[in-house]
Amino acid sequence: QVSDLLAPFDLDADVMVPAMTELLADSLPRNQRLQSYADNVFRDWSWNNGENAALMNGIEGLLAADSRDSLGAVLTLGAGAGRLAYDAHLQFSPKLSVLLDLNPLLLSVGARIIQGQKVSLYEFPIAPLDEDSGAVLQNCSAPKRLGLGTADNFRFVLGDATCPPFANGSFDTVITPWLIDILPQDLREFVPQLNRLLPVGGLWVNTGTLNFVHDDPCRQYSEKETLELVEECGFEIVGIDHRTISYLKSPHSAHGRSERITSFTARKRRDVTQSGSSALMPEWLRDTALSVPMSPETSIASSSHLLTAQVLAAIDGKRSIDAITKLVSREYNLPIEECSLAVRRILLGIQK
Repeated sequence: QVSDLLAPFDLDADVMVPAMTELLADSLPRNQRLQSYADNVFRDWSWNNGENAALMNGIEGLLAADSRDSLGAVLTLGAGAGRLAYDAHLQFSPKLSVLLDLNPLLLSVGARIIQGQKVSLYEFPIAPLDEDSGAVLQNCSAPKRLGLGTADNFRFVLGDATCPPFANGSFDTVITPWLIDILPQDLREFVPQLNRLLPVGGLWVNTGTLNFVHDDPCRQYSEKETLELVEECGFEIVGIDHRTISYLKSPHSAHGRSERITSFTARKRRDVTQSGSSALMPEWLRDTALSVPMSPETSIASSSHLLTAQVLAAIDGKRSIDAITKLVSREYNLPIEECSLAVRRILLGIQK
């Protein structure tokens, strides 16, 4: 089913892939794989459990205070399978709706369904309710077909929300659903990118959680810090809504949770200067002529990889863990007990 949905992308074609593109293909964040958000398809177009309506209700309340005659041209960044953008299009009749997402599977499914097709996909619940719920064939469809008649004002773009491929001031309204806290990019770098997409007076609508996921705790912003940062980047917060809703609660799964979501609207008051490159890869990795900087992390990684290589090289089918430990102990002049623990940890790791 997935292969059929991706067939229009012609992924099996003989294409010359530039070296940088090939490198980037292996460096996606761990939470951005092809089927990372497959349940969103079923939530959007199959379960009908009230989650989509609850999210839309919060946005409707915020947009009721918008004094503009129309949302104008609307961009939904990280649109996923497209339900929120679809609902907003039906509710507010914008001049243009553009859906952008990095995931070709979600975008392909959403495009087919919104244009009136029915898509059959198997759902694999996290915790099946019974034996019959291990794999459930779901028939996904839209409540109302938008169809080809809206082709001129409803578009799908496969692209990266951290570097949106649009000219400055292209949209009057930007919507970011369940997005800003999962981006690998620092919010301080993302918001100026979003700012440039809007004219002064344009509106940013954000909804979802603010559970930032970053290795650096300084980038895990609280709600107060998030709103302050948004205003520092040229916006004025004009509305905030809090509500607790069910999240990805499948009728076929014993697993489910609720999420407290924070929705806000922010009006652009001024342009801001983007600070440096927004690329996720450091400059020295993109420009191979630059020096690779030294850091404590590289020293630690070097020692770890060297030790692992030496332990694996000592395996000859005859030596025991005790014998390998003695070799490592002599090499590093370390106590046997410490080396034994390190050797066993390395060997255990390669067995997984």
